[in-house]
Parts: sequence; C-alpha cells; structure tokens
Amino acid sequence: MRRNWIRINGNTAIKIVLLLGYAAFYLIIIYTGSVNQYVHPRIIPYMIFASIVMTIIALLLFKELFYEPQRKNKSFSLLFFLVPLVMAFALPAQTFDSNARAMEGLELTDDTQIYQVEEESPEVNYYERVLELQDDVLVMDNANFYLALMEVYEKIDQYEGTKVELVGFVFRDSELFAENEFVPARFLMTCCVADMVPVGFLCRYEGANELPIDSWVKVTGVIVKAQYQGNEIPIIQAEQIESAEKPQNDYVYPY
Repeated sequence: MRRNWIRINGNTAIKIVLLLGYAAFYLIIIYTGSVNQYVHPRIIPYMIFASIVMTIIALLLFKELFYEPQRKNKSFSLLFFLVPLVMAFALPAQTFDSNARAMEGLELTDDTQIYQVEEESPEVNYYERVLELQDDVLVMDNANFYLALMEVYEKIDQYEGTKVELVGFVFRDSELFAENEFVPARFLMTCCVADMVPVGFLCRYEGANELPIDSWVKVTGVIVKAQYQGNEIPIIQAEQIESAEKPQNDYVYPY
C-alpha cells in the first residue's frame, strides 16, 4: 500500500519562520524594555506596526504551505535573514561602556559633535527651548542632557558660574586628560545603537585619577570657561563627587 506523504513547501515554511521570528523578537524586547538598548524610543511604534504586519503576512502564507511551488525557489538565499535572527536571540543586548569603539568619537573642542545638529525638523527647534534651573542649579537628566550641552557650549558666557548637577559614567584617558580631569559621560542615541556617540562636559576634580573607570557618579560643580587643547570650552569645576546608581535607561536622546 502506497502512503501519501504531506509535502511542505520549504521556501514558504522558512518565510513564515522568519516573519514570526522577527515579529516575536521585536515584541519581546519591547515588553522587556531592552528595546532601549537597540533603538530610540520613538522607533517603538514603528516596530509594533512592523510586528503586526509581519504576523499578518505569515498567517496569509500558511495557505501556501502545503502547495507545491510552480517553479523552484532557492530557499538557501533566505538563510541570510535567519543568521541575524538567531544571533539576536542568542546574544543579549549589552550597554556600551568606555571600552566601546564609539568612545573614539568623544570630542571636547569648539567643533565638538555634541552641539552640532543636522537640519532641524519643523516640529522641533532646539534653540527656542530654554533650560530651566532648579533653585539656580542646572540639573541635567535624561530629558535635558543633550539640550544642556548644546546650550552651554553655545552660550558659555551666559552660563559661566552656574551651578550644575549631573550623573554620568567615569571616562578617563591618560593621553587626553590630565590627572585631575575626566568626563562624566553619557551615550547619545539619535536613531539606533549604530549611531551612538559619547557626550559630556570635561570635569576637573583633584581626585579624578582615583575614580574607577565606568563607575557611575553624581557630579556637583560650577561651569567655568577653560582652555583645552588650544580651545576655550565650558568645563565643570567639581565641588563634590558621589557614587550614583546606574540609570534604568543610561542613554540620552537629542529629541
């Protein structure tokens, strides 16, 4: 007696696995909150929409799963999409630190990247926004970190002598900084992890060389004008350095 085996369209099966796999990955990282390690929060609605669309397409493909294709499809080309999917699940997201390659982009001169903005969207005009001081103290947090950097670099004279408070991780480089200098840095994400750059003010503090690299600190000090590599820049003359908890989301965003 001859058995009739159910034949599965391998090409369609791989497409379904890929679509559902990517949809599941997007939804999992959004649910767990680790999505912030990959992309700017404003991308999340697009990821949810993409997950829904991919799921719908996968469901529509199920009707083709048991049909023989009229022409041969080369399924091996789809494996190129499978490799990054497997790696995404196998390799957890990791937070950048001072050893990250992106740290090479840290600049503190007058042509620094931290206040250069590409063409501004009509919805957001950074230079019309005003920094609000809390009891005459510039408190830099996730919401205003980038704005504060741009504003102070643009208007050094206006903010000189202003007391400032911020949290960042300790970045030191013996080739760039003196023994009493470090940067309480944060990573700036414009769109995704691929465009990450470190930002922060140079800070002068007598015990700087004793601060553990990558440790999180709360810096309280005063903004002053100083010379650095032949350029006049704003720096923080630290008055107090305290240990700090790493923020739940340690990246900052330009908008």
